[in-house]
Amino acid sequence: MSWRGLTWPLVIVLTVFLARRYLDVVEVRGRSMAPTLHAGDRLLAVRLRARAGDVVLATDPRDPRRELIKRATSVDRHRVRLRGDNAAASTDARTFGAVPADAVSWRVILRYWPLDRVGRVPPARVKEGGERPAPFPM
Repeated sequence: MSWRGLTWPLVIVLTVFLARRYLDVVEVRGRSMAPTLHAGDRLLAVRLRARAGDVVLATDPRDPRRELIKRATSVDRHRVRLRGDNAAASTDARTFGAVPADAVSWRVILRYWPLDRVGRVPPARVKEGGERPAPFPM
């Protein structure tokens, strides 16, 4: 096989490698992010630093084998404060405090399932002081 014949297979392998390194897919479990996200929603995340208001994936500080899907409400160089949109059903910074910034390496950008809810997962506006307004009455 000539070098020219290897071009497309190499491009495909490189694309898959880069996609696996910089893209991830996850499924929502639980109610902590309702009404923004529901159990069974499937999400596409990209390896990017968290910004205040973004929905992110973070290593669970209580069990490093698990990932949390939460909203970053406050971000600085060293720490990220995570909160669920549904405070009544969320274990978050109110329980375990802020997490190290390197524990938050994925930003959720898109819901791809279910089909009737496909679309971008927009960031929330964050109030001065790092907390965002509640999306519904507590």
